[in-house]
Amino acid sequence: MKNAIRWILIWILGMAADAVHAQDTITLDAVNVTADHYAAEALKPLVMRKVDSLVLQDKSTSNLSELLIQHSPVFIKTYGPGGISTASFRGTTASHTLVLWNGFQLNAPTLGQVDFSTIPVFLADDIDLKWGSGTSNNSGGLGGSVNIDNKTGFGKGLILDLKQTYGSFNTLGSFVTAGYGGKKVAFRVKAYRNSSDNDFLYYNTGVFPYQWMKQRNAEFVDFGVMPEMSVMLPNGVLSASSWNQWNNRNLPPIMPNVFNTTTEEWTRDNFSRNFLSYKRFWENGNLQLKSAAFIENQRYYLRVWNLQTGDSVTGKDSQNHAMVFHQIADLEQQLFPSWKMKAKLQWDRESVNSNNYKDTKNRNVVSFYTALEGQPVERMELALTARYDIVDGKSMGVFPTATWTYRFPMGLGFTLGYSHNYRNPSLNDLYWNPGGNPDLLAENGRTGDLALSYLMKKGGWKLDLRSGCYLSKVKNWIQWVPTNYRFWVPENVAKVFARGVETHIDLHYSQGDWESNLSGNYVFTFTTDESENAQHYGIQGKQLIYIPRHHGNLFASLRWKAWDMRYTLEMTGYRSTSYADQETFPLNPYVLHHLSVGRQLKRFRLELRCHNFTDVSYQNVLWRAMPGRSFEVMVNYKW
Repeated sequence: MKNAIRWILIWILGMAADAVHAQDTITLDAVNVTADHYAAEALKPLVMRKVDSLVLQDKSTSNLSELLIQHSPVFIKTYGPGGISTASFRGTTASHTLVLWNGFQLNAPTLGQVDFSTIPVFLADDIDLKWGSGTSNNSGGLGGSVNIDNKTGFGKGLILDLKQTYGSFNTLGSFVTAGYGGKKVAFRVKAYRNSSDNDFLYYNTGVFPYQWMKQRNAEFVDFGVMPEMSVMLPNGVLSASSWNQWNNRNLPPIMPNVFNTTTEEWTRDNFSRNFLSYKRFWENGNLQLKSAAFIENQRYYLRVWNLQTGDSVTGKDSQNHAMVFHQIADLEQQLFPSWKMKAKLQWDRESVNSNNYKDTKNRNVVSFYTALEGQPVERMELALTARYDIVDGKSMGVFPTATWTYRFPMGLGFTLGYSHNYRNPSLNDLYWNPGGNPDLLAENGRTGDLALSYLMKKGGWKLDLRSGCYLSKVKNWIQWVPTNYRFWVPENVAKVFARGVETHIDLHYSQGDWESNLSGNYVFTFTTDESENAQHYGIQGKQLIYIPRHHGNLFASLRWKAWDMRYTLEMTGYRSTSYADQETFPLNPYVLHHLSVGRQLKRFRLELRCHNFTDVSYQNVLWRAMPGRSFEVMVNYKW
C-alpha cells in the first residue's frame, strides 16, 4: 500500500511537470474585480467564520488561546499563563478539535490534541474556524477545526515589522518580521521570544484559612523562528516554509499543594514543521502538490523527594519523539460557470518513539476526498462532499457531507448542513504502557446544522447577524476508566449527544475620522452522555464536566484619527468538575474585562493594555491560579 501511494503521488507530480514544460509562458491582461463584500458574504455557508484582520492585529502579541477566548465561540480550557490550553468546540473535547496549518494537521499523534498556548498569533496571516459540514476536508474534527494560514507577499516591497511588549510579572515579548516582496520572489523571516516570571498574586481557596499568595515555579520562555520563501514560476508558484519553536516551562503546584516544596515539575518541548508546496494554475483550475515533514519532541519531568533524606518518592520522565510526513495532491477545476469540482489525495505517516510505549509505533492514513460545489439556481449554493480513508490497510468507510445555502432578498441568508465524520484513537489511547487498548474503535459522529443570517449595509453602517442551532451525536466516544489494577484503560463506553445555539454579531460604523466596531459571540451548549454505561452510573442526562452551558464574549473598538480604544469582555458560565448530585468543588461563573488605548505616530504605534481591570479572582481549571489585574505596554514600528 505504501509503495502504491508513493507511485501515485510521483505520477501526479510528473503529470504536472510535463504540463508545465509543454506550454509556453502565458501573459494575462490585468483584470480588476469589484463586488459588494456583504452581498458575497451572504451566500457563504454559515459553517465557517474568518477572524477579522482588526482582531489579528489587536492580538498579534498573544497566543491563539487568548484570541479564541475573546473572539470566538470556542471554549478554551486553560491552566493559566504558561500552562496548557485546549479547545472545546461545541461541547466536545480537545481531541475533537482539528488544527491545520496551511492544510497540514497539527494535532499530536500521541495525545491527538493541540496546546493552543504554544501557537503565537504573530505567526499567522489568516485564521478561520469551521464546524459541521465545513470540516469535511479532513477527518477528526468532530467538534470543529481551526485553520491557520500564511500568505504569499508578492509585490509588497521591503517588509519590516518590530513589536516590543513589557508587562506585569516581568513579562517580556519581542516580535520581528523582516523580508522583501518582489514581483517574482518573496521572502520573509518571523522570529519571536516571549518570557515571564509569572509570579502573580492570587487568592488561594485551596488552603485553610483562605489567603493571598504569590505563584511560584511558573516561569516560562517560548521562542521561535519561521522563514518563508515563494517564487513565481510560469503558470505556478513554488513555496517553502519552516516553523521552528522551543517551549520551556516550569509548572506551578496546584492550590492545595502550595506548601509542598519538595517537588520539581516542568516541560521542555520543541518542534520543526517544514513544508514545500507547488501550485500550478490554468484557465479554469489549479493543482497544488504539498509535502511536509514535522519533527516533534516532548518531555515532561516530575520529581517528588523526601525532605529529610533527599530520596525520590515519586518520579516521572516522559519523553516522546514524533516524526510525521504529509503528502497532499489538491485539485480544483471549474466545470461550468457556476459549478466547480475539488479532489484531494493525501497520505499521512506518523511514527512515535516514546518511553511510554513498548516500542516505536507507526500509523499510515490514506485519504481520498471529492467535492462538488455550485449554484443550482440564483441565490442558492449547494456543496456535496465525500471522504474515504484507509488506516493501516483497513477501510474506515465513506463519510459524506451536504451543505445547502440560500440567500433571500434584503440580506437574509439560510444554511442547512449535514456532516458525517470520524476520529481515530490517539497513539496514547492505543499503546500507552500500562493501559493502552489496541482494540479501540474510531469515534463516529454525525452533526446537523441550521443557521440564519442577516447582512445589511447602509451609509456608514454594516451589520452581520448570525444565529443557528446544531445537533451532534458521537458513538464509540473514548473514555479512560479505572480498573482493578491501579491504572486506567481507554474504552469506547460513551455515546455523547451535544446540542446548542450559537449567535454572532458584527456591527461596524465609519464616518469621516471616526470608526467603530462591535462584535460578539454567545453560545449555549448542552452535552450529555446517553450511553448504557452512563445510565448504570446515574450520570445520564448530566452536562459533561468542564463544559459550560453558557459562554460568550464581546469586543468593541473606537478609532478617531490616530487614537483608538478597545474593550473586550469574556464570560464563562458555571462548570461541573464531577458528576456528584451535591458537588463539592464546582467552578463558578465569571466575567472578565480588558481595555487598551493606543496611538499611531507615523510609523510607530504605542499601546497601553489593562487585563482583567476589575481584578476578578477566578479559576478556569480546578485549583489552578489565574492572574488578577495586570498591565502591559506595546511599542510597534512598521515600515
